[in-house]
Amino acid sequence: MAPLLQVENLEIVFMEDKTPTVVTDQVSFTVEQGEILSIVGESGCGKSVTALSILGLLPPNAKVNKGSVLFEGNDLLKMTEKELDQIRGNELTMVFQDVMNSLNPVFTIGNQLVETIRIHMGYDKKKAKAYAQELLDKVGMPDPKAVLAKFPHMLSGGMRQRAMIAMALACRPKLIIADEPTTALDVTIQLQIMKLLAQLREEFQMSIVLITHDIGVVAELADRVIVMYAGQCVEEAPVHQLFDRPSHPYTQALLKSVPGIYDEKNRKLESIPGTVPEKYHTMEGCRFADRCPYATDLCRNKQVYREVKPGHFVRCHLGKVRGEELSNG
Repeated sequence: MAPLLQVENLEIVFMEDKTPTVVTDQVSFTVEQGEILSIVGESGCGKSVTALSILGLLPPNAKVNKGSVLFEGNDLLKMTEKELDQIRGNELTMVFQDVMNSLNPVFTIGNQLVETIRIHMGYDKKKAKAYAQELLDKVGMPDPKAVLAKFPHMLSGGMRQRAMIAMALACRPKLIIADEPTTALDVTIQLQIMKLLAQLREEFQMSIVLITHDIGVVAELADRVIVMYAGQCVEEAPVHQLFDRPSHPYTQALLKSVPGIYDEKNRKLESIPGTVPEKYHTMEGCRFADRCPYATDLCRNKQVYREVKPGHFVRCHLGKVRGEELSNG
């Protein structure tokens, strides 16, 4: 059975003073029906721009230079805006990270949600309003009838995010892309939103691409994890395998920076020295080498993205050798 979503060799470029800058380099992954795939990595790694390219929402100075994005076998990159509009909001939707700027401040939640339902589902105003209230109740919104009459600024961050999720669910899509859905929310609300996404996945049998810089939030939610760094996929594995046996030094560094419930009392969290390089598209070798404690002269050569175990891929020539050593710290 073919994957629901198949991204192949995606290369995205930004134009700066008529000079193209490559921001993602041959990014490839699949999403199966009913699967939760998480894409993790630091800010500036190319996660969000990859998501925007799938929906055809890149800014004017960016474009997909190479690659394909197949949704149910159809290449989204070859579709016209009119053809994309038949899929976006219906079968493929997105929950954006900046929820305050994603909701129109001059219209009520009801106006925005009802408009979405009427455009995509063809309901009359009365039926659309009843369905909007039902959706807000579905995502755990307290007093959904009253919320319909409120403006975004009258809601808390968690309530605004629930309203965005309700809009994304309106047409019962096959795939939701959630880009940093818990950004700027406190840890209690983060947990509620994550549990809500997991519950909705089970209820609607939909797939989710969860994009986050916090690897800690994916442990109990994701089925599979892709780690991105400097515009490249550096590791991919089933979630438990990734946490138990990380093969790339960057993945290991991310895990060491996250507290665990079973940690010893005297354990100190580690930070990753340095920052993501800005001009990484000009780097021939490993883009993490300057921050990696295992770096050798071989890291200056091009790194091949290879399968070290069934379903476990890594872009590191030491991955297979160092995997167990890394996972044991």
